[in-house]
Amino acid sequence: MIYCQKFDNISELKRQLQKVEPDLHPRLNQNEIVNVSIFAFLSSILDYDEVSGTLQVVTSYMLTWMDELRQWNSSEYGNVTSVNLPITSTWIPKINVANMVRHNSIFMYHNEMEIRKSYVNYKSDGIAVYQVSGVQELSCSSNVKYFPLDSHACSIQLTTTQVFDYTILKPVMKTIDLTYGVSNPKWSITENFVENDVTEYTSKISFNITLSRNPSFLFLNLVVPIVLLSFANLLVFCIPAASGERGSLAFTILLTFVVFITLVTDILPACKPISYFNIFLEVQLFCSVLITFCAVWSITLHHKFAENDSQEFFPRLVLQMSCAYRNSCSKHHRKDKKNQVEPSKRVINVAEKCNKTCVDKNVYLQKDTDLHEDIKE
Repeated sequence: MIYCQKFDNISELKRQLQKVEPDLHPRLNQNEIVNVSIFAFLSSILDYDEVSGTLQVVTSYMLTWMDELRQWNSSEYGNVTSVNLPITSTWIPKINVANMVRHNSIFMYHNEMEIRKSYVNYKSDGIAVYQVSGVQELSCSSNVKYFPLDSHACSIQLTTTQVFDYTILKPVMKTIDLTYGVSNPKWSITENFVENDVTEYTSKISFNITLSRNPSFLFLNLVVPIVLLSFANLLVFCIPAASGERGSLAFTILLTFVVFITLVTDILPACKPISYFNIFLEVQLFCSVLITFCAVWSITLHHKFAENDSQEFFPRLVLQMSCAYRNSCSKHHRKDKKNQVEPSKRVINVAEKCNKTCVDKNVYLQKDTDLHEDIKE
């Protein structure tokens, strides 16, 4: 059966509903709490800047609550079961985004026309449905300890604005709906959950997401070149010092590391904890400075010894010639000693006996000579 909603019936119904003051609590008992159910959609991640710690997302929220002041009997108004009322003429919950960067309100309107064309849909039983969407810029702390394999925990924190607002925020689902979300080439959502916190004064819902970086681009264009340069830095000492290219290569690699440090400084934030990749890059820079110092020192020593050799050429030549002559003389002397024949032990003993005999005879002759001289005297 199809019912026709006439203009008169809808106009009369709107006039009756708009007679209720928009500032009144949607309860017959004004001290009664209103439960507002929130269903969140995440359409896309526009950008995440880890240096400034800001996240830009496109989100939509569907708010649902029971309004006891705006109910009607559909049979009295031509079987009209639903009607739209402007947000300026009806009650809507006041909700803020606690970690918003610029605007704190959940109602992200840019001009008066958008406000006039925003409506709350009411059912005849008093159920109200209101949907709002827009771009939100949120503050999100960054953690680049494992850069470029880093992950960042971000959240959208919705809270009630007033202390005694008699409004409690309740999530419809335990996760954010990502069904119609558009993927981001740089970031991906790896974890998604919702937390609810109700206190005596305020109510809070946190839509938590974990952003993980897609590391392929940075790995190929940042990590791999630095690792290759680290190995290329060791080739400095393979170049001969006389060629003059050892110092040029060392200084070129050193300046390349400085450029990479500048790039990493622009990417990473100045916060704790410090990235392990940043520490690795600083170590490579220190090694490059040490290698450059050693290369310059080796070139200096090479030219110093070359200059001394050219100045002392003739004295060194005379010295080398004299050393060669002495070596040849010592070789001939050793050769002559080897060619001499040593006498046998028997011959040596006979010679010793002869010597002793000759010595004894000489002694006797000397005594006889002395005796004859004494007699003559």
